Amino acid sequence: MRIFFFIANIMLMFTHCVSRQELASIQQQVAEIKDENYSVKTETKGYIDSQKILKDTLNKLKSNISRVSYKKKTEVFQQHFISDSMKIERCSFATRDEKDTYHYLNYARTKPREFCEKFVIPYWDKKNSYHNSLVKTMMKMEPVNPIFPDFQCYQSAWCHALKSGKTGYTGHARNIDPKTRSKCNSHFMGECCSYGHETGLGIILQLLIDDGVPSLGHRKICLSPGYSVVGISIQPHSVWDYNCVLDFM
Repeated sequence: MRIFFFIANIMLMFTHCVSRQELASIQQQVAEIKDENYSVKTETKGYIDSQKILKDTLNKLKSNISRVSYKKKTEVFQQHFISDSMKIERCSFATRDEKDTYHYLNYARTKPREFCEKFVIPYWDKKNSYHNSLVKTMMKMEPVNPIFPDFQCYQSAWCHALKSGKTGYTGHARNIDPKTRSKCNSHFMGECCSYGHETGLGIILQLLIDDGVPSLGHRKICLSPGYSVVGISIQPHSVWDYNCVLDFM
């Protein structure tokens, strides 16, 4: 309303003769409007600045909470790391290489950033998209639960690894043995098959990188929090020298 009043007075000044007193009044009103505009601009700037400070504070708080959450989860898993390792070492049906495979699998699950920094980044091929995505995944992911040996899963993995090795087969199909007419039982909810590696670290790295597998199915299974037990069997393979089957439940 003050702006309309001001415009009306300006028009009046140019269309009619005004007294000095009226002109002084108009000038006073103009000065008041200027003061009000300056005050509004100042308040607006102050509000914008305070909102920016609040936003920055919230972002820092969110970042700190995220770091604390990751650190807390890592510490919890580290507290159980020794006892978890002993469970694997006491496993009577696993070979030394198979136990190492359990250990490296749990290392990747419970300490993904540390595992990545120690075993992936030093050999990182930045021209390889599978290497790039693995580094990105492991450096951002939070720790997940460790996973332990299960005899039924082991029997399922052992049978498939043994028969695949003898026939030179690669894949997940449980085919009927033409000689014995028998077929391996399938006791798993997720299965990973590795070829050409006999060491635990080599097997786990191959499955995590998952080179040539667009779905990244092996990586997703190995790092999924949805499993608690796994059977791991490493057997000779007539084509690839070695094959390893991991059956997860």
